[in-house]
Amino acid sequence: MFDRLMSFLHSLSGDAPREEPDSVVVAIVALALHVIQADGIIRDVENDVLEAAIRSYFNLSKGEFEAMLKAAKREEEDSVDLFRFTSRINRALDARQKAEFIAMLWQIVHADNDRNELEDHLVWRIAELIGVSGRDRVELRQEAEDRQKH
Repeated sequence: MFDRLMSFLHSLSGDAPREEPDSVVVAIVALALHVIQADGIIRDVENDVLEAAIRSYFNLSKGEFEAMLKAAKREEEDSVDLFRFTSRINRALDARQKAEFIAMLWQIVHADNDRNELEDHLVWRIAELIGVSGRDRVELRQEAEDRQKH
């Protein structure tokens, strides 16, 4: 389930975990948290998908993951718009990596088997801000839906 996500995270950081508050990884986690919270219902399964992916790739302990999550939450709470995060992603990622990030967001949205209109809109908005085409967004969403069915 996490093959594409692991590939994406690996392409961001090489072998060294990134925990600094200004890192693109923290921006990615902050945007994922924003998506998880979009519908006002925070389900454990959504958080579990995010945690499993991040901890697995970076080989983080629960405490190390919590520190990264705390930095992302702080940034997400302090931000007034998505630009703070999407601008970091635009500077750091290529087109393939951006599409893989959107695929990760769709995996999180579909983790609870309930694609909410607010979550859907937010993923579309993030994709638009980082330059992922409408066609790619639809294909990535469909792939996430298909994976969730199996």
